[in-house]
Parts: sequence; structure tokens; C-alpha cells
Amino acid sequence: MEHPFAGQLEVANNGYAGIIDPEAYVNDRYHGRWTLKRSVQIEGVPVLLQRQFENGKNNCTLTSITAIFRFYRDHGYANIPDDVTQIQKDVREIAFRHHFKDEKGTPPTQIATIITKLWKRYGYDGRGSSRYLWKWSTFERELKAGRPFVLNMANGFYKNHSVTGVGYLQFEKRGFPDVILLAVLDNRSKDVRYIDFNEFNFWGSITRVHPPATRS
Repeated sequence: MEHPFAGQLEVANNGYAGIIDPEAYVNDRYHGRWTLKRSVQIEGVPVLLQRQFENGKNNCTLTSITAIFRFYRDHGYANIPDDVTQIQKDVREIAFRHHFKDEKGTPPTQIATIITKLWKRYGYDGRGSSRYLWKWSTFERELKAGRPFVLNMANGFYKNHSVTGVGYLQFEKRGFPDVILLAVLDNRSKDVRYIDFNEFNFWGSITRVHPPATRS
């Protein structure tokens, strides 16, 4: 087992994730003297844990979707239930019709469809859309617009797991490319965790949640 970098959980095996102290991590992994250039954070996305719902097994994607829809409830979409348990029940019911299983979880190719159907359940013309190949601008665009998203990963620290993207930190150092850490709610911890986008070589998907223009 490889030792983690400073500011990183030991179980992270010095991979792309498990970062709990961004400044310590960046200065250890990339050899010091980095300064924070930009910080973007979406406020108000509730911290939900998988174990709060049903048996807590393989429901990471459903937990992320629940958190995002509860966020939009507070942004004027009043048809969305206030109770996160009810949102979870609604999304779970839809997910079962789109190949979700307690034993295996949610197929990444079905996440966008489940989100679109959930918007429709609440009487809105919103939608989900997934991408399986991307560049940083895909993430940056959503975060700067204040739109949290679902990120599903097929390998590494978050193998076969979904998290909620809620922000990023961008560090700079003269003569070097910027280092970008993606801020996520990982549905396991109550604390924000970070993913090193510079070390982010994995298979997965980003599913964007597009709210409708009309709130009524």
C-alpha cells in the first residue's frame, strides 16, 4: 500500500480522491508554494448519507439525486416535496423501472432518464443529461452556473460510486499548470471531500440536472 499525501485519507492510496485538507494535499503532492486562485461553492445542497434511506446499500446515485432535488425545492420549485425521505421514495420508485437493483445500484446510462422522469413526476419540464467523455469546462460550466451534478466513477477510490459535485478550488504556482480540486458530497461522510482533477483518469459519467425555466 502506498502512503497517502498530506491532507488525504490513508485509504485513498495516494490516488485521485479522499482529500480532506486541500491546501496540505496540494503543497505535498505538487511540492509547495501554491496559492488559492479561485474558489467556487454551491451553497445549500443538503448533506445526505446513504444510510439514511432504506438499507443504505448501492443507493449512492439515488442519494445524490435526492440532495439535488431538495436543493431545487429551496430555489422556488415548490412542487418538490420538502421531506427528503419522500423525494428518495419517489426517485427509488422511478429507478426500479429503469434497472436499479439493491444488489447492483443504478446503471450510469439510466441516471439522466431517472432525473428527467423525476422532474416530470413533480410537474416540471426539467431534464437530465449525461456525458461520458469530458474536459474541465464541462464541470466548470455547471458549477459557475450554480447547478450541482451527479458524478459516477467506475474505478479508483470511488469505484462504482456516485457523488454530488458542489464546487471547486483552483490553485496556482508560477511556471506550473493550475491544480484543480473538485468539491463533492460523497454520500458517505458529512464533510466535503475533494477530487484531484489533475489526477482524474477514470471511466465514468457526469449527469447534469437542468432545472426548467418556469418554477410554477
